[in-house]
Amino acid sequence: MPTVPILLYHKVADAAPATNYPAIHIPAALFEAQMTMLSRVGRVISLADYLAYRRGQSKLPVNAVVLTFDDGYRDNYETAFPILRRLGLPATIFLPSALIGQTNVWDPDEPKVPLLDIAQIREMQRAGIAFESHTCTHPRLTKLPPEEALRELRESRESLEQMLGVDVRTIAYPWGSHDATVMGLARKAGYEAGVIVRRRTNFDHTPMLALRRISVRPSSSPARLAWDLFRLRWRGD
Repeated sequence: MPTVPILLYHKVADAAPATNYPAIHIPAALFEAQMTMLSRVGRVISLADYLAYRRGQSKLPVNAVVLTFDDGYRDNYETAFPILRRLGLPATIFLPSALIGQTNVWDPDEPKVPLLDIAQIREMQRAGIAFESHTCTHPRLTKLPPEEALRELRESRESLEQMLGVDVRTIAYPWGSHDATVMGLARKAGYEAGVIVRRRTNFDHTPMLALRRISVRPSSSPARLAWDLFRLRWRGD
């Protein structure tokens, strides 16, 4: 049975001294080395390609892996995008739709850094980078009343579809926060798939609204990342 790891990145930048989350920062040189390794030992496919496989519409290449980014930081454009474009690698970025062009206001104690603006998003989209939903304002959906969570889910999808002119099919639950109620609301809001944070790969029976993603850490050398992916592919559920 094929297994597909979905990798999760946030910031491709050195960690600021004041950050509370150094683990979500991947220095540019390390990111480039990781991407070079992935392009040599496997086949990076788009999230859309993986969803098409799950619908029975396509086949998977050997050693398929999917790249995703959460939050849409500007360094995704300035640093990650040139590397991805040079290597010809697809990726999906999950955007909080109401915060495009602003900063990470959902982190009150974290240094504020700029997010992608619409011009950068459209340039990346023209070059093959895909964009999906990370809600409107990045709340913990499990902490919201159901009607408010549904609004966050639905309005983000509709706003991004209008902005980008494409179907938005996947939700990345902010903070990875989800439960059966949230997944039901995501389905009601029109999503085909949802992604969570869990250090496992995806099987044909992995729930579509709870696809696992592996957070890539700054301690992951290319060799270590390659070994982790090999090990996780064979670990099973």
